[in-house]
Amino acid sequence: MVAVNTVSQLITKFVSSGTVLVISLLLARSAGPDRYGDFVKITTYITFFFLLSDFGMNAFYLQRKDEMVWWDALVSARVLGGSLLVFLSLMLLTIFPQGVGQGYTRFVRMGIVLFCPAILFQSLLTSANGMFQRHLRYDLSTIAVTVGCLAALAVTAVSLWGAFSHDVVYGAIAAMLLGSAVMGIAGMMFARTLSARSGISFPWRRMKELFVCAFPLGITLLFNLVYSHADSVILTLSRTTREVGIYGLSYKVFEWALVLPTFFMNAVYPPMLRALNHKAGDVSMEFMKLLRNSLRFLLPSSVFLLILLWVGAPLLSFIRQDFAASTAPLRVLSLGLPFFFASSAVMWALIALGRPWVLAVLYGVSMAANITANAFYIPRFGYMAAAWITVLSEGLVLLCSFIVLQKVLQKSKQGV
Repeated sequence: MVAVNTVSQLITKFVSSGTVLVISLLLARSAGPDRYGDFVKITTYITFFFLLSDFGMNAFYLQRKDEMVWWDALVSARVLGGSLLVFLSLMLLTIFPQGVGQGYTRFVRMGIVLFCPAILFQSLLTSANGMFQRHLRYDLSTIAVTVGCLAALAVTAVSLWGAFSHDVVYGAIAAMLLGSAVMGIAGMMFARTLSARSGISFPWRRMKELFVCAFPLGITLLFNLVYSHADSVILTLSRTTREVGIYGLSYKVFEWALVLPTFFMNAVYPPMLRALNHKAGDVSMEFMKLLRNSLRFLLPSSVFLLILLWVGAPLLSFIRQDFAASTAPLRVLSLGLPFFFASSAVMWALIALGRPWVLAVLYGVSMAANITANAFYIPRFGYMAAAWITVLSEGLVLLCSFIVLQKVLQKSKQGV
């Protein structure tokens, strides 16, 4: 069952990432690093709020036995939270200085305003994925995402041919907005077939309890998001749009590789929870078996992808010769794949063991160190500094979280 759902998630991400990659390649080839850099600024800014809309609530929802009641609370919280995040994204945009040749220019700001409703649609899809994860029906998520991606590709083709032909960036943003709307709505429709309820009733007491219980994990994810996106923001504010485009393309390819540990652990997490609910004598053995098998799969996979990205990095120059410079940062980023793959397994093991606050502290310290390093080195050395700091930061996170996990497991075996 883990294998089936992991494959379903990988197909989902392959379709969605493939769609974004096709749109990105079209932009990169037709517009060059500078215009593509504007596209990266817009999508990176909104993607931060995409990920923030999760806030760890799905993990808590999966721990609740009263599925239907908590499903209403989950969806209602996401609708309210997604709406607030749309407002927050626009409010924060007014704080950033408006650049002329770099930074958040007027063109970029208009693109962000156009794309920000996608945050709400992403919130709906994230909620639906909670239901799919609970029932191990990620195939439904695959269908919803595929339909949305087909819609996005259709609009992209139309925009390049006519409607947005004067500016392919806005055409691509409009296409991605429509795609996210289709995904969110279709996901909720499929989730309703499993729950037989609308999911929106605003049970305030349970929504509050959901938020409070998810808060430690939500803070952890927030810290993780900030430290993983700080380089893009600092690069946007301190370096040229061309550099943002060069680094953005290399990071887009790198992100594609990171979907494997994320979705694999999404499929492993429910069995981990069930292992902890067994009799005391069987818990540690079954849990440790799941953890060991996860690492045995993830680490060799990371090495394979590392080699693949390292060898294939020069192919980026075939998109457009201007992107030959993306080879170096992609190769550096690929060196961090084993760190990212292993830390995903360790993080979800700690969450299953009920140590979210430990993760919050760990990622909070990592975030502070990462932002400090990026703020100091990126203005001086550009995107290569961003790539190296990304790798070293994740290595530090893995080392610290692994030490914590070892101590937690030792206490568990001793019955503490």
